[in-house]
Parts: sequence; structure tokens; C-alpha cells
Amino acid sequence: MFKIQALVDFVVHVLKAINGVVGNYGIAIIIVTFLMRIIVFPLTLKQEKSMKKMRDLQPELEKIKEKHKDNPQELQRRTAEIYKENGVNPLGGCLPLLIQMPIFVALYYAFIGDAIPADAKFLWFTLKQPDRLFMLGKFAFNLLPILNVGVTFIQQKIMTSATSGQETNQQMQSMLYMMPLMMLFIFYNMPSGVTLYYLVSGALSLVQQYFILKGRSDDGKDSIKGTE
Repeated sequence: MFKIQALVDFVVHVLKAINGVVGNYGIAIIIVTFLMRIIVFPLTLKQEKSMKKMRDLQPELEKIKEKHKDNPQELQRRTAEIYKENGVNPLGGCLPLLIQMPIFVALYYAFIGDAIPADAKFLWFTLKQPDRLFMLGKFAFNLLPILNVGVTFIQQKIMTSATSGQETNQQMQSMLYMMPLMMLFIFYNMPSGVTLYYLVSGALSLVQQYFILKGRSDDGKDSIKGTE
């Protein structure tokens, strides 16, 4: 992972400052996570509303797909027009993740380095090591990565639901299972302080998705601009 030392130093400074107030690095991580979610909230709000619009557009997209099933270029053009007319960006969900990625990487280097005390603990685990809820022989059962799998699965399920019926749906169905497994592989032996950050961030994202996707659009209606 690409290391930006100035950002690592900044994250360490923030964690130490918050820890100096609350007296626990785990709580400091949770506070940093909340702060990051607040910073990217305008982008994630736009992303979630875009997902809701994509879900509402599915009947119209199905009509377009059926009408132009033998003309892929026209299908692509009409689909792009519908997205543009309704202010939908299918790739918009990547931006909040890209913004948070440098912080995630900085946290990783902060917890594998010497700046954070080796005995920093939260709940039952040491933050610079995997959480190890219990041991099965020589196998460590790490709970936080497994919780991350659950959160990631639900997030992918919501995204798959939002894109149902599109050409990309088959790929989304594959990602529904591949992404959680990949998260399990990545996080299982990672420092639990980093896993805690990702888990809290994912949980907050799910709460936000629930309220936005269950809610109504800005004008109080769930209507979509008319298309052919």
C-alpha cells in the first residue's frame, strides 16, 4: 500500500490528541471514523440518492433494454441519456471510497509502526494485533473481520438490488460474494485498530443507506423524469 508519511504522522497526532482526552485509542478510532463520515457525508448522500434513483429507474431501463436488445450501441446511448436526465452517476459511489482510502492506509501504517503504544487496548483486544476473540487450537478466531464480512455483504446486496435488471447485474451478483470473501482475506490478520475503523465506517454507511433508500426524494416524491 502506498505510504504518505505526512498523512501517517497527521493521523497519529489526531489519535494521540483524542486519546489524551478520552483515554482510550479504540474510542479515538471510533471518533476519527465519525469525523471522516461527517467530512464525506455530502458525497455519500449524493451517492445514496443516486442509488435510489437507479433503483426507481429499473422499469424504464427494462423497457429500453427490451426495445434495443439487438442494438447494443443504441441501448448504451439511451441508458446514458436516462442517467443524465435524472442526474444519476453509476460510478459516483467510488468517490467517497477513494477519499477515505488514504486515511485507511495511514491508519494501517500507524498501527504497524511504533507511534501507537504496543499495549493500546479496546474491549478484549490489543489494537496493534488481530482481535483474537478465542483460540481453536492454534487457530485464532478473529471476530472483527467476520463482522466486516457481514457488513460488506449487506452493502453489496443493497448495491445489487439498486442495479437489478442492468447489464452489470451479473457482475454485481459475482461481487456480492467475492467482495466479502476478499475483505475476510484482507482483514483477518490485520491490526484490529484498522479493522475497527473499517467496521464502524461500514456500519455507519449502512445506517445512512437505510434512511436514504427508505426515504423520499428531495421534492417529497419518488417520481422519475419521464422517458420514452
